[in-house]
Amino acid sequence: MAEEAPDKRGPKGGKKHQPGRGHDRKSTGSKKKRFIRKAAKQRRQLDEESREAWAEWDALPPEVKKLLGPAGQPSVPRPFDEH
Repeated sequence: MAEEAPDKRGPKGGKKHQPGRGHDRKSTGSKKKRFIRKAAKQRRQLDEESREAWAEWDALPPEVKKLLGPAGQPSVPRPFDEH
């Protein structure tokens, strides 16, 4: 058997340079503001959903609550200002 020549290989070296590394394309301030607004919107939405779920649970009669048990309770924690 004839010995096959090894595949042609390029010059030795590390990874190719990735253009644009080392600096951000967008402003950090505006990025932070956007994420803060998004997080606040999610917190408000979760708070509203928990208020509605607990209001439904509190409106149920005690007999139904006893039948449903802990599995029927809302899985989200009760809002802080409601006790």
